[in-house]
Amino acid sequence: MFNKLKGRYAERKKNNERTVISYEDMPLDDYEQEKTEISPKAVKKIILGVMIALAVGLIVFAFANRDKLTWDNIGVWWNYEVLGTAGKGYPVNVVGSEVNAQNFAINQGRVAYASDTSFVTLNSSGREVSNVQLRYTKPVMKSAENRFLTYGLGEQGYQVLNFDSNLYTGTAEGSIFAGDIASNGRYCIVCEGNGFYSELYAFDKNNNRIFKYSFSEYYINSVAINKNGSGCVCSGISNNDGNIKTGIYVLDFSREAPLAIFEVGDDYILDSKYISANRAVLVGGNTSYVVKVEENKIQTVDYGGKPLKNYCFNPVSHTFSLALSQSGDGRSCALITYNDGGEKQSEVDSNYGCDALSTYRGTIATLDGNTVYTYNNSGKLVYSCFVGTGAKKMILSSDAEAFVLSVNQVRKIDLTRQATPDSVKK
Repeated sequence: MFNKLKGRYAERKKNNERTVISYEDMPLDDYEQEKTEISPKAVKKIILGVMIALAVGLIVFAFANRDKLTWDNIGVWWNYEVLGTAGKGYPVNVVGSEVNAQNFAINQGRVAYASDTSFVTLNSSGREVSNVQLRYTKPVMKSAENRFLTYGLGEQGYQVLNFDSNLYTGTAEGSIFAGDIASNGRYCIVCEGNGFYSELYAFDKNNNRIFKYSFSEYYINSVAINKNGSGCVCSGISNNDGNIKTGIYVLDFSREAPLAIFEVGDDYILDSKYISANRAVLVGGNTSYVVKVEENKIQTVDYGGKPLKNYCFNPVSHTFSLALSQSGDGRSCALITYNDGGEKQSEVDSNYGCDALSTYRGTIATLDGNTVYTYNNSGKLVYSCFVGTGAKKMILSSDAEAFVLSVNQVRKIDLTRQATPDSVKK
């Protein structure tokens, strides 16, 4: 019987080797070849189409990010994020004994700070990229993407740096009271005047002086250079029958006379920044001012009598934000974001204080003590995260990640995780 079955199996197998006919009375192998075969010309057309689509996509991406895709920026990314040796991660101890909160910045996802002894930059994994000695009693740092300006407040020394190293060390003609730098390397400094209240000097990227303006009515205490380094907005104070008088100048480095001069009365300017090509914001003690350079106008943003607790600028989104206290103890802050026209974009009522304020796209975050709270545009509390003791400054690097400056460390915090003191200290 086994032999009979074996014979049957062999016969069946033999029959299976016959040619299989398709529904169209054509051998199935030929049918499949006929249906799937693509000519070389068609393949070339497909490849060409894909390449064109990719090229168009790259062109659109490059155009949208044309301000950031400079050789310097690409070089920094390649050297320190692709070729650079990885660091040991955060937290990283600060160099020096003190870092002022205003001297801490996150540029292109990388940390930069000026301590009482050094200018230091760190890559995304905590590796120290640059450590340049500073010799200022009161150091001040200004930054713009991959360029930095440091100077001693009330001193004559200043330095121009990038992520790598010190590019230039200069000596001003008088004591420095303000300064700013553009990403293309142009910068300006405001000094004590020689026979004037103040004098402003502007320099090109090769440190050649290209402009000078002398102020005979105001002591200039704040300056913001525009994105391409072709002009600036500066503010100063003067005495008006015992009251403070504030003046705002709009300067073009190609013209001798100011484009505009505004007087804003009994107020003083704390800080200023260009947040778009032709719009600069000056944050005052009682009011903020948006200078519309192209319109030769100034827009005021009144605080409504509420004390200003903090502020931040966001040139990427062309916005600025204010934290206004709604209570006498400085807590329960209103977190308000405005566009570069001075129009309110969003308002969040927070139950917490504001030791630092930061925004990232549609997210706004406040530091209260050692805890960061983040909100979306609708005012919903998204994250609350302990960031370690001694926190002084917080800057969002994404909507769920922040860098924090403490009294002795720089920390990188994942806001989606409820960090504890032990995890922050590692």
